Amino acid sequence: MAEVAGRPFWFNAENFIAGLRRVSIFAGGYGSGKSEIAVNFALSLTELGTPVTIADLDIVNPYFRSREARQALEQRGVRVLMPPVTMMETDLPMIGAEIRGAMVSGAGFLILDLGGDPVGARVMASLSQGANHDEYNSFFVLNSRRPFTRTVSQIQSLLGDIESTSGLTVTHLVVNSHLIEETTAAIIQEGIKLAEAVSAITAKPIAFIAIERRVLDEFDPNSIDYPVLVLERQLLKPWERNDRLGPRCFKI
Repeated sequence: MAEVAGRPFWFNAENFIAGLRRVSIFAGGYGSGKSEIAVNFALSLTELGTPVTIADLDIVNPYFRSREARQALEQRGVRVLMPPVTMMETDLPMIGAEIRGAMVSGAGFLILDLGGDPVGARVMASLSQGANHDEYNSFFVLNSRRPFTRTVSQIQSLLGDIESTSGLTVTHLVVNSHLIEETTAAIIQEGIKLAEAVSAITAKPIAFIAIERRVLDEFDPNSIDYPVLVLERQLLKPWERNDRLGPRCFKI
């Protein structure tokens, strides 16, 4: 199982990882935490000895984008694709030829980090045309503590909007219920219960549960019947980062 410094990235995930398709696409509502998951997901896959590429397609959130962890990702061997440096401080939906090429073919795993809500997912529309649906998993990241993903009907509506805007079919749900530093085991259980209700209606299975490492002190990952991805926070707000850059901001 993938781990760093003796601390596992995953619990109970052997079957999930064995069945993983080449392309993993992360979408979700604004503030769902999907970029944090995409970065940690990429790092976990590098521990398997497989080439990993992550493409940052987040045009919505200026603070929590996978591009903010570029130096740390590259130091761990992850190839990072994003708009040109001259466009990195903009939110224009630019899709370069390199990203298109990686979507069509390439070695190892490709991870796509979309922006939040249908607005962020729209950049996927041109990429999804002609895509081989047998080569990708599309994960909808669910945070039950966000205003517009607190009920089954709200989540169904957002799921439908993202699918119609992006041209993707969401294949799985990912539970990432949290309040950052105030996350508790009860909040995680709340998210699992809500996701199970959504899954029962949509027939979209739960792929895994994301849990920040510090919460493992009160939540046993072996107490649930789902794979667990253990998160180490990589994406910090500017006022949280202070002057920490690169590896000093990358805590594992």
